[in-house]
Amino acid sequence: MLENTARNKRYIVGSVLVLAGVVGVVWSVWLPWYNGRDGRFYALGSVFDGISDTRAQLFGSIFLPFAFAALVAVYGMLARSRVLVVLAALLVLFITALWMLRQSQLVGGLKVNTDGTGLDVGTANAVIGAALMLIGVVVWGKQRRRPVTAEGTTTEAHRRVVSTTDKPRRPGEAESPARPPGEAEPPADRPEEPPRAA
Repeated sequence: MLENTARNKRYIVGSVLVLAGVVGVVWSVWLPWYNGRDGRFYALGSVFDGISDTRAQLFGSIFLPFAFAALVAVYGMLARSRVLVVLAALLVLFITALWMLRQSQLVGGLKVNTDGTGLDVGTANAVIGAALMLIGVVVWGKQRRRPVTAEGTTTEAHRRVVSTTDKPRRPGEAESPARPPGEAEPPADRPEEPPRAA
C-alpha cells in the first residue's frame, strides 16, 4: 500500500516535469534563438541543408518536429511509456544540436553576448525543456511488475497457499501435495467397519 502511494507520487512529480519540459520546448520557437530571430522563422529544411535568411512558415519551420515531439511526450506520459518520452526529448535535442551546427557554420562560431546578440533564450528553452522531460522519466523510477505465468495468473510465490482439501489439517500433519490440473480428487479415507458377528 505504502509502496503504491510512493510510486503514484513519483509519477505525479515526474509527469509535472515532463509537462513543464513540453511547454518549454513548444514555447521556445516563439522566442529568439540567434541575433533576435525567433525559432519559428528557421525553416526545417535549412537545419539540414544550411541556414538562409528566408523566413519560414510556421508549419515549415522547426516548430513542426517540436510539436510532434510534444505530442509524443504527452502520449508517453499518459501511457506511462518511458521510451516515448525519452525519444521525444532526444528528437528535440537532435534538432537543436543540428541547428547550432548549421548556425555555427553560417557565422563562423556561436557566441553569447550581453547585448542580446548571439545565442538567445529560445535555444536555452529548447535544451532545458528536453532536459526536464528526461528528468521526469528518471523521477518515475523503474517500473516493477509481478511475474506472470503462461496462463496470465500470478505465480505461486504471490498466491496464498490454500489447502487442497476442505477438511482442516490436524496439528503436525503435512499438507497434501497439489494435484495436476484435470486429475480427479482421490476418495476420502473411510474408517474400517468392524467385522459383523456370524
